[in-house]
Amino acid sequence: MSTTDDAPERPIAHSWHIPRLITAWAVAAAIGVVVTLLVPGDRRFSWLVFAIGASTLVTFALQIGTAQREGFITRVSFSVAGSVLVIALVDVVGVLFG
Repeated sequence: MSTTDDAPERPIAHSWHIPRLITAWAVAAAIGVVVTLLVPGDRRFSWLVFAIGASTLVTFALQIGTAQREGFITRVSFSVAGSVLVIALVDVVGVLFG
């Protein structure tokens, strides 16, 4: 008869660290707004690539700061994908209404 004391501990379900995701997306939105407002149309694409790179670095810093290995790739992927969508949305709104 085995006891539950001998069973290995199961990891707790992945924590998404929602405040860190929102922070990364907010930084992406802020950079996207600055680029959309300040950079002329012909050079905007290059600066939007920079914005995505900067938001990716912010994402890595925020996720490494959790010191939690489990789910790291999933959290970073979700955060970077969200940042790209946020920046694209900001640019589309800027092009349509700018």
